[in-house]
Amino acid sequence: MAPQKLIILGGGFGGLDVARAIGRSAAARSGWDTRLIDKENFFQFNPLLPAVAVGAVETRHIVYPLRTMAAHRHIRFLKNKAMGIDLDRRLVTLHNGLVESYDTLVVAVGSVTNYYGVPGAAEHTLPFKTIVDAMRLRARVVELFEMAEQAETEAQRRRLLSFAIVGGGVTGVEVAAELMEMASETLLPRYPGIGRSDLTVTLIESGSRLVAAARPAHSDYVRRHLGRRGVRVRIDSAVTRVEPRRVFVGDEPVEAFTIVWTAGVYPPQLVRDLPLRHVPDGRVIVDECLRAVDPEGRALEGVYVIGDCAGARRPDGRLQPQLSQTAIAMGQYVGNRLVRRARGLDTGPFKFHDAGYIISLGKHSSVLELFGVPLSGRLAWLAWAGAYLVKMVGFRKQLEVGLDHITHLVFEHDTAQILARRNVLTDDELDLTLAGPAGSEGAAPAADAARAAAPGAPGGGAQTSCLHFAAEAVRVAGNSRASAAAELRPTGGAGEGRGTP
Repeated sequence: MAPQKLIILGGGFGGLDVARAIGRSAAARSGWDTRLIDKENFFQFNPLLPAVAVGAVETRHIVYPLRTMAAHRHIRFLKNKAMGIDLDRRLVTLHNGLVESYDTLVVAVGSVTNYYGVPGAAEHTLPFKTIVDAMRLRARVVELFEMAEQAETEAQRRRLLSFAIVGGGVTGVEVAAELMEMASETLLPRYPGIGRSDLTVTLIESGSRLVAAARPAHSDYVRRHLGRRGVRVRIDSAVTRVEPRRVFVGDEPVEAFTIVWTAGVYPPQLVRDLPLRHVPDGRVIVDECLRAVDPEGRALEGVYVIGDCAGARRPDGRLQPQLSQTAIAMGQYVGNRLVRRARGLDTGPFKFHDAGYIISLGKHSSVLELFGVPLSGRLAWLAWAGAYLVKMVGFRKQLEVGLDHITHLVFEHDTAQILARRNVLTDDELDLTLAGPAGSEGAAPAADAARAAAPGAPGGGAQTSCLHFAAEAVRVAGNSRASAAAELRPTGGAGEGRGTP
C-alpha cells in the first residue's frame, strides 16, 4: 500500500515534535510520505530570545537547522511559505505558485504580533518575536549607548536612553530585566560619559499585575525585583496610541526613544482566513483530538491545528494558553496519534497537564512554579537554566547553551555590534545631531561647529556627530547595504510556540 501524504506546516515547537515522532517510528516512516514546510530553515528556541537580546546567549546556539533534523528522520523539508489552504481539494498553495497535495494536514504555523488595533503601534514599535528581532534590539541598545556617550547635553542622553516595553507578560518582564541588567553590569561601566540617571526603562501593563498567569505572590516578587533594578513599572495602564518615540497611556504621553511591543500574539492571516470555526482572536476551534472544526461544528478528519493557532479548550472551558509547553504537548500528541494510526491503532483525546511557569529575571534571580511547587531567587534561576537545557534540540545545542550560561555567570555581556546601523536605526535617527546648543557648557559655538564640518577643515570630523559620516557612508554604499537590510527584515511568525515562553 502506498504511503499517505502528510504535510506539516510550521517548524516551531509543535510542528517539530510531530515530525520527530514520525521519524522515530519505522512504521510511521513507511506509512507516511511526510513534508515539513517552514519559511525559515531553522527552529528557534523562543524562551531564550531575551537572553540573546543582551548577549547572554549566543545567537546561533538557540537555532537548529530543520533540514538536518529532517534528514535524520527521513523526512523531506521544504523551505517555503504557505500562502493558502484549500480544505475541499486538500491542497496547500506555496510561495512562487507551487502547490502541494495532502491526505493529512497539520497546521502549526504559530502566531504573529498582535497590536490590538492600537493606532501607530505597528508603525512605531519594535516587535519581539524572532531571533532577528532579538539581534536588532541588542544592536540598537548598544548603538544608542554609543550615541549617548558622544551627546553633549544631559537632555540628549536621556532622550536616547529612554526605553518603553509594552506588555507585562513573561516576555516583557524578561526583556526589561535583561535589558536593565546588561545596562547596569556592562554598559554603564564602559561608558563613563553616561550616568545611571540618564537611563530610563518603563514596563507598561494594561492589567492589574505583571504576569497574570503567575501566582499573585510571584507577580509581586517580579514587580519588586524590577523596581530594585530601576525599572519603572506601570500597571492598569492601557496604551491607547503610539507616536514616534512616544507612547500614550490614556491621554498621558510616555516619552521613549525605543518602544518594544510584547503585548500579545494571534494567528497569522493564513489561519484567520480558513473557512472554519474560530474564537474571537482568530484561533481555530479544535475538538478533543485537535482536529479542526468546520462552521457546522463537525471535526474535519485529517486536518489538525496545534500550537498558538489552535483554540483548544481546557476541562473548565477556558482556552489553552499560547505557550511553548502547550505547543510541545500538542505536537507530541498529534505525532503519537499519527504513529499509532500508521500501526492501525486508535488514540484517546488530548490531555494537557500544565507544568507551571518559569520567569527569568537575569542571571541572579528567577521565579517559577513547577508541578505546584513555587521557588524564587538564585536557586530558581539554576532550575530555569536546567529546565531549558533539557528542552534544547540536540546535544550540541545543550552543550553550547550550557557553556553560555556558565560563561555569562563569570564574564560580562557581549556587546559587540554585528548589525550595521542602517539595520537598527531609521534615517531620522541616523541624522540626529549630538551637538549641544550654542553657548551651552561643553558645546562649541555654532559658527565653530559649522567651520569644523566644512570640507577640508582640519579635524573636521572631531567636532561633529559621527552619525552624519555614517549616514553618508551608507548612502555611498547604496544597493549593497539596502540588500543586506532586506535580507534581515523579518516577515512574520513561522512556527507555533514563538510567542511568550
